[in-house]
Amino acid sequence: MFKLSVAIFMMLFIPQTVFAEMTAEKQNGAILVKSATTKEVEDLFLKYGYEDYTKTRSYFPRIYLSKLPTDWKEIPESPTRNRTFIRILLPLVLKINEEIKAEREEVEKVGRKYVNGQPLSEEDLKLLEEKAEKYNVFTRLKGDERTGLLLKRLLTNIDELPPSIMISTAAIYTDWGTSRLALEANDLYKEEIWYKNEGLRPADDENSDYRYVIYANLEDCIRAKSLKINSHVNYDYFRESRRMSRELNRPPFGRQLAVKMMNDSNYQNIAGIIDYTFIFYKLDNTDYFPQLRDVE
Repeated sequence: MFKLSVAIFMMLFIPQTVFAEMTAEKQNGAILVKSATTKEVEDLFLKYGYEDYTKTRSYFPRIYLSKLPTDWKEIPESPTRNRTFIRILLPLVLKINEEIKAEREEVEKVGRKYVNGQPLSEEDLKLLEEKAEKYNVFTRLKGDERTGLLLKRLLTNIDELPPSIMISTAAIYTDWGTSRLALEANDLYKEEIWYKNEGLRPADDENSDYRYVIYANLEDCIRAKSLKINSHVNYDYFRESRRMSRELNRPPFGRQLAVKMMNDSNYQNIAGIIDYTFIFYKLDNTDYFPQLRDVE
């Protein structure tokens, strides 16, 4: 009877709660899950009406997992397990996209002043320089020409990423989250550190010159990968294709951009693998104006 009472209490309240292995905290309209089993995660999704991700223009609850479920490695491979993986990552990707959108709006505000011939403040110019450094935008131009070029390139680089791309590549690189990197380092994209004695040592090559990045949580990993896609030279064609989609007033669908990911992967036919993952798991619709909603 006591155990039943605890279970009922857990279903009603989330703040700083521990139930079985789950540790979760409700904060600012979101549930931050620090540790949970797969069953507890699935029950939490069910409680907040997060059962499907394939509908267009959907609203997804702000349920953010710090790491993959504690028993994830033991869960048998199946489409059901893989769909849970997708639902775990989607709110995190959308959260990072919200951050990117806010940055873009700051730059757009400066851009409107520039186009309308209004003088830019020191704060405006400082913002552009800070974003240029962050997003790897470089020019030797000075004055007004510099400002115009920075605005153009920053608005190409600072933009939201198709959730389908972020999720499908994470699935492929980690075998749906079951890899050692995903479980021990929260590394979903096999990001490496070279010539430094830090990070996770490759299991199959102890004398290697590189390590894999260890992230504090899944969110930090997705944020770092998003910045890389929005700044690294390997993704120039990706960003240009995304810019053209924006000019046509349509979302940048992942399947159209998958071929642009080839320069950043050693996988043969990465575009084809991504395309198959899109089709089988109906990931296309996650790109069609998804949004987050607060949990009550």
